[in-house]
Amino acid sequence: MSQSAPGAGSGYSIPATAGGTSLFDLPLTVANVTDGTWTLYDPDSLVKTVAFSGGFITVTWNALTGSANYNWTSGTVCRSPRWYKTLTIDGSNVTNDTLAIFTSRIEQGLDVADFNNECLVGVANDASSVTLSTVDGSGGLANRIGTGNPNYGTWQVNSSTATANSESDFGMTTVMRGFRAVGSGVYLNVDSDVSPAVVKNSGSRNSNQNAAATSTINQQVMIGIGIRSNGDDISQDDQQKFKASYAAIVYGGLI
Repeated sequence: MSQSAPGAGSGYSIPATAGGTSLFDLPLTVANVTDGTWTLYDPDSLVKTVAFSGGFITVTWNALTGSANYNWTSGTVCRSPRWYKTLTIDGSNVTNDTLAIFTSRIEQGLDVADFNNECLVGVANDASSVTLSTVDGSGGLANRIGTGNPNYGTWQVNSSTATANSESDFGMTTVMRGFRAVGSGVYLNVDSDVSPAVVKNSGSRNSNQNAAATSTINQQVMIGIGIRSNGDDISQDDQQKFKASYAAIVYGGLI
């Protein structure tokens, strides 16, 4: 898919044609959390600085002693930093009542390997909560141990499935959410150094959250950062680097 930043909002405009709506070659939005449209929730002031260059987000951290409270995919609480905003398509807010398909692309910046890190991009019910069952997030995930091969996969609420391959350059994940359920996700890990590009790993995970909310709420697109495992520490001024891109589609006329 071609990547671009197609204007206002966190979604994109689907071009209209004489025959109806075109769904061919949809662009992804490259997330720039420094552009003023994102809200940072960082309850323990762990983000020292953040920069954006060449499509990559680089975060400089304050020191952290690792625990489950800073791991997105372990336990029930996560106090790690995250950026979020309302998920919109063509100026309309996406709610948890609609059927939404959210696709993300994550690429680790391999030139930075300061600590065992994790990043994710997806959809949340409430990104400003530290309780993972309230966040109710799902989407794409990447993590990496030191200078090892990145794992790419899907994250669902407080768990994940991801795989690594030395030839994978990025991970593509699609999650289906709707009718107030978190749903599930599938992923493809892609080697783009050959033509045509080929998949090196694939997988899926179910959230098992079929009654995630009791009322209509706007969905949020969320980008989270943290540690890969509960015992991973972060030293002062350690950095984390990644590229996050996404797009969403909402289907109508289902009921």
